[in-house]
Amino acid sequence: MVLEVIAAYVRILNSYEYSLTHHWNNAVRLIDNAQGVEVIHDALRSQSFENTFNEKAIAILHYSKKLTCDVENLKKVDVIKLKQAGCDDGEILEVNQVTAYFNYSNRVLNGLGVSLDGDKIGYYSS
Repeated sequence: MVLEVIAAYVRILNSYEYSLTHHWNNAVRLIDNAQGVEVIHDALRSQSFENTFNEKAIAILHYSKKLTCDVENLKKVDVIKLKQAGCDDGEILEVNQVTAYFNYSNRVLNGLGVSLDGDKIGYYSS
């Protein structure tokens, strides 16, 4: 799964359009499939993953949501579920770090009142 998709999902969960706009544009360039991008975007917004993502990606998205919205109930079993879905320790660490970082940066940007005004959207070149 593209890490930009995880970043975009965390932004959706945090209702933060500034960063979602940037990271979704990066994800669009990396996915490079116009029809697939819309399906993924709709699945992330609706949080209905079963028809769009494989078992591993669904486990990653559920873990990212719990780390974002319900961290006090995160348990060892949540990591075990990632392993059962096919994630290795390195992938789990990467998902954890990406999710945690984007939660942190959402709060920093929100706290500073950052907006899209005058921004160049996205980073990766076409």
